[in-house]
Amino acid sequence: MTSNPRRSRTIARTAILTVPLVASMLTACTAGGSSSGGGGGGDASGGSSSIVVAFKHEFNTMDPLRSDYAQTNMVDNVLYEPLVKFDAKNNMVGSLATEFKLAPDAKSIAFTLRDNVTFHDGTPLTAKDVKFSLDRYVRLGQGIASQLQGYASTTVVDDKHVVLNLKAPNAFFINGIANVYILEADMVSKNAGSDDSQGWLQSHEAGTGPYQGTGTSSADGTTVTRYDKYWGFDDKRPTQMVFRRIDESATERDELKAGNVDIAFGVSAVDAAALKDQQNVDVAFLKTSGQTQLFFNTSTGATANPQIREGLRLAFDYAGGFQKILNSNGTIASGTVSDAFTCRPENSTPSAQDKDKARQLLAGLGSQALELRYQSVDSVQTQLATLFQSNLKDLGVTVNLVPIAFPDYLKTLSNPATIPSMMLLNDYILTPDPGASLDKLYNSKNIGSTNKGAYSNSKVDELLAQARTIADSGKRCDLYKQVEAQVSQDSVSANLYQVTFPVGYRKGLQGIVFDWSATPMSFFNVRVG
Repeated sequence: MTSNPRRSRTIARTAILTVPLVASMLTACTAGGSSSGGGGGGDASGGSSSIVVAFKHEFNTMDPLRSDYAQTNMVDNVLYEPLVKFDAKNNMVGSLATEFKLAPDAKSIAFTLRDNVTFHDGTPLTAKDVKFSLDRYVRLGQGIASQLQGYASTTVVDDKHVVLNLKAPNAFFINGIANVYILEADMVSKNAGSDDSQGWLQSHEAGTGPYQGTGTSSADGTTVTRYDKYWGFDDKRPTQMVFRRIDESATERDELKAGNVDIAFGVSAVDAAALKDQQNVDVAFLKTSGQTQLFFNTSTGATANPQIREGLRLAFDYAGGFQKILNSNGTIASGTVSDAFTCRPENSTPSAQDKDKARQLLAGLGSQALELRYQSVDSVQTQLATLFQSNLKDLGVTVNLVPIAFPDYLKTLSNPATIPSMMLLNDYILTPDPGASLDKLYNSKNIGSTNKGAYSNSKVDELLAQARTIADSGKRCDLYKQVEAQVSQDSVSANLYQVTFPVGYRKGLQGIVFDWSATPMSFFNVRVG
């Protein structure tokens, strides 16, 4: 799971350092137009076309190490490619690899690489690049490296064949590989510097994707241009994409209406509804794999008491928030994972408020105040946090709202004592098989890294360990259901809503659909015409 945002995904994916943005970068072209005087964004003939994408929150690096941040992955998803990915029917298919096979003992995976793939400087892709990329992620030990837990080494058989070796049997390891991008070994090594290329990759790229970077980026965005030697070239892709940061939903709405933006990636449900009657604008409400959740610190403070956690879970006005804040878009959550998954307990019911029982369970708090952390740059989170504060005030419980930036929140996970007692997040599972994400969130071995609530339950640990060794997806699903049921019983989180992401876009653009590879959509799919 991730927060978004890929972990911000908020959408669990925000970032770190910045470099100055060339002032002309975001003004060199107008929405739907061309910086060189070519055809507009609606030209499907392969002429020059440029689109402007408005997004929320900081964009601070293009390093795929941090593609666990939604803003980084938004761009990296068109600059880089993984070995495998998931298609629209949730089937795993090849990307940079054409063949892949899990060994019978689930301790290794063999890949055959695609022919005629080049990096953006013309260098051919080889198995050496796969080994270098995975070794670098594990060596740095942060960000997307969480998808490689259990990785031991890579064996380069020849230029086109590579074997990933695992420390122990792990049947769902390959699912995480769909989120791991491959870099050009020689280019990145040449620019290693003293930080293993993190500074260079902040504003440069070394990928194989359908777009290439322009060497300039900042917290406010970046620009990418179409790579016409891409192995899967399609002339209906825009020739350029300008990613422009706009944190205010109303500003995104107005810029889309004015024609200054082609895709508004962060409008609120209310502003999206106001766009429906615009002549040149369409709106899509994309149901995603994510859920809006309140994660509780299960090890420290008042929320270490499961009765208090259950009381907090029952105090929230789910129906009211759904109608008044989300404008009834999406669904009220009904379990540990969202409705995007088929692998869920059969008896799951929507979350519901029970004020009488909540009051009884929370009586033990006395006059003790609680603290709720949230991301104030997200207007919906701010409204939900305020609603929860009001719900608890009605029950005589004081909650202080404290904004926190997503990178700062991630730092708190290193120590259970620093994890917020309550954290409001949009958290996402990145693959149709939820096993790896359930393991990262709820296995006690991951306390101090990806376990958001410092949650520990030996039964859950045993179920996840068993699932890791089973190749049969149906049998794994049975174990996942037991994990989800136990986590729900322990009130590890309050599950609020399936995240439905409003996207406003100019008529004539295609490919505005949910995609597993980026939340809530991949710009890899966008076409003009």
